[in-house]
Amino acid sequence: MIFIKKLAALTLLSAIVGQAGADESKYVLDPDTQITLPEGFDAELLYEVPKSQGSWVAMAFDPKGRLIVSDQDDKGAFRVTLPAASAGIKVESLPGFPYEPVDWGKRKVGGAYGFLYAFDSLYMANMRGFYRIRDTDGDDQFDEFTLLQKLDMGYEHSAHSIIKTADGKGLYLVSGNFTRVPKATASLQPPVWKEDSLLAMIPDPMGHAVGLKAPGGWVCRISPDGKDWKMIASGFRNSVDLALNREGELFTYDSDMEFDVGSPWYRPTRINHITSGAEFGWRANTGVWPDYFADSLGSVVNIGPGSPTAISFGYDANFPPEFRDKLFICDWTFGTIFTVEMQESGSSYTGTKKEFLHGSPLNIAAMRFGPDGAMYFVTGGRTTASRLYRVRYTGELSGPSRTLGENSELRTLRHSLEKFHTPGESAEAVEKAWPNLSHPDRNIRYAARIAIECQDVALWREKVFAERNPRATIYAAIALSRHGDKSLSGRLLDKLGELPFGSLEKEDQLALLRAYALCFTRMGQPTAEKAAAVIAKLDPHFPSKEDSVNAELCRVLAYLDAPTVVKKTIELMKATRADTVSYDKEMLGRHEYGAAILKMMANTPNTRNIFYTYCLRIVRSGWTLDDRKYFFGWLNEALAKDGGKSFAGYIRAIRKDAIAQLETKDVELLVGLLEDFPTVDLSKLPKPKGPAVAWTVDSAMKLFETDLRDRDFENGKKMFSAGMCIACHRVGGEGGHSGPDLGSLGNRFSIRDVLTAIVEPSASISEQYMASTVKLKDRTALAGRLIVRNEKEVAVASNPFDLNQLTKAAAAKVESIEFSNVSIMPPGMISGMSRDELMDLMAYLLSGGDARHKAFSK
Repeated sequence: MIFIKKLAALTLLSAIVGQAGADESKYVLDPDTQITLPEGFDAELLYEVPKSQGSWVAMAFDPKGRLIVSDQDDKGAFRVTLPAASAGIKVESLPGFPYEPVDWGKRKVGGAYGFLYAFDSLYMANMRGFYRIRDTDGDDQFDEFTLLQKLDMGYEHSAHSIIKTADGKGLYLVSGNFTRVPKATASLQPPVWKEDSLLAMIPDPMGHAVGLKAPGGWVCRISPDGKDWKMIASGFRNSVDLALNREGELFTYDSDMEFDVGSPWYRPTRINHITSGAEFGWRANTGVWPDYFADSLGSVVNIGPGSPTAISFGYDANFPPEFRDKLFICDWTFGTIFTVEMQESGSSYTGTKKEFLHGSPLNIAAMRFGPDGAMYFVTGGRTTASRLYRVRYTGELSGPSRTLGENSELRTLRHSLEKFHTPGESAEAVEKAWPNLSHPDRNIRYAARIAIECQDVALWREKVFAERNPRATIYAAIALSRHGDKSLSGRLLDKLGELPFGSLEKEDQLALLRAYALCFTRMGQPTAEKAAAVIAKLDPHFPSKEDSVNAELCRVLAYLDAPTVVKKTIELMKATRADTVSYDKEMLGRHEYGAAILKMMANTPNTRNIFYTYCLRIVRSGWTLDDRKYFFGWLNEALAKDGGKSFAGYIRAIRKDAIAQLETKDVELLVGLLEDFPTVDLSKLPKPKGPAVAWTVDSAMKLFETDLRDRDFENGKKMFSAGMCIACHRVGGEGGHSGPDLGSLGNRFSIRDVLTAIVEPSASISEQYMASTVKLKDRTALAGRLIVRNEKEVAVASNPFDLNQLTKAAAAKVESIEFSNVSIMPPGMISGMSRDELMDLMAYLLSGGDARHKAFSK
């Protein structure tokens, strides 16, 4: 059974606002919004945040049980005294926040992304730095703001949450992939990060994260005084929060790259177990490492599409025992809180997710369990309407919580190896770690390899060549590839050549293929003789019965330009089965955006075939005319399919690289197969009938003072084209790719938010869609979406309606590249519309293209 409570029926507690300002206008609460909970739980809306207090995204409890919260941008920080049974809520502004705000277009960005009260201080993280904030005179007001560490500005992929370490002596800070690790930070990983992509990577056609390099998102341990920083793990995309289980093990909830949905390099949102020196393989664009790469660690459980925010174990919750054992994780996009039940798996864990709570709209930005055992969460972010909720259990509580510990010996072994994750010349570390390179447990093998890599290579280099255990040889070879010099390449390839590929377990076959790839990327291209030897060894095993092994065999053989790789891969492409979509269809189906994802996935070409074309694009040998025709024909068919916003651009880039390998005679024979996929023809879009109105946000909002009902669906769809929205955005799988998919607007944004984004597009820009200004040394500049950034050149797309139109400059001529505070979306796209046309458009947008939406009913 479920408990459903209409928010309109909840008691809105009175607000006592301190120094928040005079503007107390509030967002309208949708009376049809519902929160669904398990039986016995109750949800309360405690506070609707007025616009004067911004959009809250960070929260923490102080020693007196009060909440410290912050707007994402420039509205400041606030202290919330929570209500007793009969008392009202008190919200007071905290002077001095935000600290050192950053000018970003028409607003200042400087709010907190993470808070923690510890060591008699309030610690704060934002896009500019890590701060310690104190009350030095005991008057219950913060008066000392100390910047402990300046950080690179990474907007929403900046520094995020802070928690205390398991031993209670330090702090953990998690940061997204746009913020570089502070200089002089020690690392539990050997600092030898590279992209380690065997095949040349394709930059994101949408320009996202181009030029960003490893280590990506990271977690650091920090001393209370902020002087000692140590990076303990990296390779995240944009993890927002951290949580410790009873055993002191650390977890996070990492984000996906939604542009890549339908592509082989897409990884869903996932729970990661953060061990010492862990690497989780985020790399920009097509360079993302699959979970099975032997030099990284995989996920505890894959969650699916979404936008991860807060996480917390329920140990301190006043919930039934079966809930106190679980990890609670929050999703911003789909308005959902899941529980994840951990099961021990060797020295790590696997997990099973289950929905705990959902609502619409309910863009959950932060969550914590309070001193009273209740769950508190806020909605907000990206200037959206913000609200504070409390979730309590109202039934009877009984029974103890479950404790883990079944595999404590394996965890103890892993921890004993992790003690050697510091640079040195310890023969003891090598001696103790080496036997564990062949351990059955993946995390123990990983810990052993990192322990060895932290020691001087001279201590263990020759042990690689003397090793007789196949698994130990593979992982030792991975270590040496990452640290050894190029002169060892031939010897290492000979050593790997001794291993019996066909008799190895699947896990070891994949690790061996990764070892070959690392040898090539780190130590250089092999000689013709060595390459022929590797081809001779691997080619008889391609194709395999295992899809992942086929993928890696194809990757390595394509790199080596093996004579038969084209023929065998084309045969695989013709025989491959359709992908199985394993997403949470029930959850996705409740939301327009989720339903659009499911619809898109049903019309996406097989991702394994996309990967095969990605590999074959660089191969020059072994092609027949029929193979060429099939290859380009398949890519052309793929362009007519659906995928994430970068999908079509990636397909075009694969084809472009493949065309570059053709000789003139081949091009002539393939006429008709090499044309580009058409973009939206702006000249054929309909026009509004008018009369035209110079809409502002405030004037347009007057149209929506009552419920949006009885609108014209077909006219709304027509206005989606007439306003040229369709050239850049998709709704229900139709439209362009250069802007965000608008299928979930109704779940996440208010009408005011949507109107602001249309009328004032520069007011709030997601980092994924920001334009850049490329200043050149000759004092000229390029402006637009940064699409290419490498050692040779940069290229920007200035036309928001066609990201294929690039303006380029040599990298040597570039002086600086900065994010622009001006959106590439033109303002005033609705200025030609009449009252009814605008209302029909808004109804269409809020419905996600669903004609059954309430906005189209009488």
